[in-house]
Amino acid sequence: MDINVPKEVLQEIDKFGNENLTGGKCKVNWPMVARPLDLGGLGVLDTHRFARALRLRWLWQQWEDPSVPWAGIETPCNDTDKLLFAAATIITIGDGTKASFWHCTWVEGQRPKDIAPDIFAASRDRKLSVREALTDNAWVSRIDLQAIQPADHLKQFVELWSFAQSVSLSQSTEDRIDWIFNASGVYSAASAYRIQFMGHTHFNLKDLIWKPWGPSKCKFFAWFIIHNRVWTSDRLAARG
Repeated sequence: MDINVPKEVLQEIDKFGNENLTGGKCKVNWPMVARPLDLGGLGVLDTHRFARALRLRWLWQQWEDPSVPWAGIETPCNDTDKLLFAAATIITIGDGTKASFWHCTWVEGQRPKDIAPDIFAASRDRKLSVREALTDNAWVSRIDLQAIQPADHLKQFVELWSFAQSVSLSQSTEDRIDWIFNASGVYSAASAYRIQFMGHTHFNLKDLIWKPWGPSKCKFFAWFIIHNRVWTSDRLAARG
């Protein structure tokens, strides 16, 4: 499993990769180079994204095996890691003992803390399981009323209340987590890495450039042309 690697270490790794790729003689748009081939990059591993993908395994294992020795100990995951994990998972409620009321994506793929952030901020107990929170509406009794502004927070409260009232717990079924970016529903480091590139433009460079036979220098030249990085005569003239 991955720990929270200091940024300086990752930067040194990227620097080493740059030196091996260019001999250290050229400036490199590393975020572009480190994209997958079908997103216009060279398929070089993005160490920052890969480190995050590995950190998500901590959150997945917390769900899959609560008996692990480090269960209950704070993981090295930061807020961005947790947001990515929430976006990549969906919780199906069974008996409600495993899922966190505030922090898990059991409300139509959303976390209650995101649906009602002001109510979450006013809660005196943010570690309730779904079962604990729904029993006698305990989540309501744990709200600090002095921190509530009725006019501003009423809409959030009503929305969360309606979701909470629609949940039916099943004693015979455990809560289930699914990784929505794998057909198997199971976390993988590869899919956790890949989803961090969502929103980038797809290129058919694998079939156009990298798959056909040809000298490597010609393939790289074609890649530079596509990214408009060739020093043509007009560009050289513009620079004097």
